[in-house]
Amino acid sequence: MLNRRQFLISIGGVALTSSLAYLSYREQKNIWLVSACSDKSGQHYVAAVDLSGQVISKIATPARGHEVIPHPNKPGHAFVFARRPGTYMLEVNFKEGRVINHIVPASGSHFYGHGLVYGNHLLTSENDYNNGIGKIFLRNLDTFKVEKVFESGGVGPHQIAMMPNDSTLVVANGGIHTHPSMPRKKLNLATMRPNLSYLDVNSGNVLESLELTNHQLSIRHLAVSKKGQVIAGLQYQGPKTDLVPLAISHKGEASLQYLQAPNSQWRRMNQYTASVCIDDKANLAAISCPRSDMLTYWSLDNKQFVSSERLADGAGLTFSDGFIASSGKGLVGKVGDIKNARRFNELRWDNHLGHIIGT
Repeated sequence: MLNRRQFLISIGGVALTSSLAYLSYREQKNIWLVSACSDKSGQHYVAAVDLSGQVISKIATPARGHEVIPHPNKPGHAFVFARRPGTYMLEVNFKEGRVINHIVPASGSHFYGHGLVYGNHLLTSENDYNNGIGKIFLRNLDTFKVEKVFESGGVGPHQIAMMPNDSTLVVANGGIHTHPSMPRKKLNLATMRPNLSYLDVNSGNVLESLELTNHQLSIRHLAVSKKGQVIAGLQYQGPKTDLVPLAISHKGEASLQYLQAPNSQWRRMNQYTASVCIDDKANLAAISCPRSDMLTYWSLDNKQFVSSERLADGAGLTFSDGFIASSGKGLVGKVGDIKNARRFNELRWDNHLGHIIGT
């Protein structure tokens, strides 16, 4: 296992000032960090901040948000996905501080908090809650008209990502059935069957689905390396006293591979992970564990636990010339220099952090 000095060297960690100036001036001037957030009164927003720590804007949202992703054709714009079981998706313009488009799910469907842009399509993971079937919706990026719908390969599709071949969609089917009439209730814990599914994004055909032997390990968030290695974080739905692994890898193997860590590390992670992020240059994955106030780091080469770092309620992760993390306590900082993180006293950052090109 790497010691702290070796770990910081491996991710390029250096002592920085308390600003968010993570990148060289040439690279950083148009980068904005984006996340759903809430204030102390419980009002929900989506906000953008620049790398000097200045708030570009915060925009009120109808309910709590989840993932925020860039609009590829409009600098300063992003898509905001409602937290499960969500009933809104927004296009926002951070420079103007306003909502540009408000999209609602189809009848009988709700959003699961995640999406991605593929060509001229916006893809979302959704729940056909009357039938308990996961769906992937493809909407026109300009008009938001639904052009294709296909099954996700399981129940409760959460985060989705495109594989490097640019034609295969990987889906974290969490296995948990929900219904908007009971917003946060998990309706099938005894029979849940999470899986990692690969879909042909053009035909909608399921190419492969892989399950874990422990059916209560819900597969929720994932990231894909440039070499096609999928890293996914798990959330355990079984007894609180159980000791379970909480992260998996897959890259063409016949089965899902657990990442390796001492039992003491799995115990400290408190049966719950949030964001997953990959540094392709260093061959490292970062996985946040907000319920245990911890960020964890893993080698993609040998699938081993590398190190951890304390961040109270740390959940959001993104990569822009290094890992950047956010927390529900209002902190945003660079991994390896959390002590110098910027604190936004008025905001509590939500579970995911992204970055976009500003105007």
